[in-house]
Amino acid sequence: DIERVLQCIDAVNKVKRLKLTNCVNIIGAGLEPLRGSLIIEQIDLSLVGEHQSPKIYPDPSISCNHVLPILDTIIATEGCALRHLQFPLVWLQEPSTDSEFHQFLQRYNQMWANRGTISCLECNKGLPVGSGSRNEWIGTDTHGPEYGQQYSTCYGCFKHYCYDCKMNFCSTCLMDYCDDCTKMSDCQVCGDSHCNDCYEHECHVCDEKICSKCVEGGNDCYQCEDCDKVFCSECSNSGTGMSCCDLCNDICCDECRLRRFLQGEPDCAKCNIRIAPLIVRESIASRGLKEEVERLKAENEELKRENKELRSRHLN
Repeated sequence: DIERVLQCIDAVNKVKRLKLTNCVNIIGAGLEPLRGSLIIEQIDLSLVGEHQSPKIYPDPSISCNHVLPILDTIIATEGCALRHLQFPLVWLQEPSTDSEFHQFLQRYNQMWANRGTISCLECNKGLPVGSGSRNEWIGTDTHGPEYGQQYSTCYGCFKHYCYDCKMNFCSTCLMDYCDDCTKMSDCQVCGDSHCNDCYEHECHVCDEKICSKCVEGGNDCYQCEDCDKVFCSECSNSGTGMSCCDLCNDICCDECRLRRFLQGEPDCAKCNIRIAPLIVRESIASRGLKEEVERLKAENEELKRENKELRSRHLN
């Protein structure tokens, strides 16, 4: 188990980064060997891999009652090296100022305050910057979407930047990254920023990136029910290969509609009218292919005849 592994490697004196990827069945008691660590810099309790959504179904078993007392011994130790904490999403979903977790967040913020002034490495502005919970190193606003999220600290390198310079927040993995550690792009549909490595979809026509939340919610984009290709609404409206048929309610790309038609599958008249140009193109291509096959057959017969003549002359 995790406790034995941490004991075996003398984790309290050697482990600087701990990531519990896919350890969804732990309750957290196995982290006991980390008590009072002076060298650990990052503890990732999200239980998912890098550039993955922290949403886990069913909810993992990891418990605040087991983990927080261990974390408290780390942040209370003089000379603590901890620089980044990432919590499981299940701990953030029902925030309460009366919870032990909320009290821990406040103690964690106090740990950062005790370290004195920290400035953005790019513009030298004092951090953290902002109003409300943005004046804290980790969000404690129980009514805000950033509750329990650490600010201005890159998940990859732990460097500190303000969001006007080199720091960006990914709306998929819920991590902060600096420009040097990962590149981000705005979703073509919702405009939210996501790590390029977090994107699973892009428009089949214009290649613009579309986040999974927009695809799953059908927000101004369409996903073919047959081949899973994604099209933004702008490309769909321009008639470049995707539509929702208001007669049969089929959400499908034109390539898949054509395939169905050629395979003789039943389809609605409106869908067939939409792909009529493709049917004509396919028919022309098919006719041209047949003509090419006939030409090659004729050439083959001619070659056979010539070969037969040559053999006859050789024998004579």
